[in-house]
Amino acid sequence: MLQELILYSAQGSNSSERVEWVLDYKRIPYTRIEVTNEALHTTYREINPFGYVPCLAVSGHTLVESMAIIEYIEETFPKDKLIGGSALERAAVRSVCEYVNASIHSPQNRTVLKAFRPELTEQSKRELRGHWIATCLNQLMGQLCADSPFAIGKHFSIADIFVASIYKKARQHGMEELPFYQQHLLWLRQHARIQAAEPSVTPF
Repeated sequence: MLQELILYSAQGSNSSERVEWVLDYKRIPYTRIEVTNEALHTTYREINPFGYVPCLAVSGHTLVESMAIIEYIEETFPKDKLIGGSALERAAVRSVCEYVNASIHSPQNRTVLKAFRPELTEQSKRELRGHWIATCLNQLMGQLCADSPFAIGKHFSIADIFVASIYKKARQHGMEELPFYQQHLLWLRQHARIQAAEPSVTPF
């Protein structure tokens, strides 16, 4: 019996975009619920006490953290694998995702900056976030696209999704184009199925 999936998401959420991209690429039916900024601090706390998106509701259970949600989706819907073939390739994919998730995304998170740099204006925060992402992406570059234009190995994976999503986030913050990552994003969009599954396609 097909499980009913409900995804609590928010426009502009980098973490939510990752999960949506995976669900759409795998063509998994789900109901998407947009969580407003006001709800994040009020009614949504009854669903996810942490107060952030994404959150996936499955048969009365709620799953949080984008990587954990994606791993669940991979295990439950194994068709069109997005996590790599061999054990070494899967480790490489997870390594990229972990770097993006923990080393790039978390330090520039709006909540983190609000706590540690409350004196910054919104514009200054945007500039700092873009600069941080660009610096980290430049460090990551040498680990990507060694075997093909895809991030890891020769097939589309969640490593591509994590990398492309965080690059787009930096561009939204005003970061200048990074040729390597721009080329990677355009390569992904040359594949009709990948582009069709990409949430909130931007001109970047």
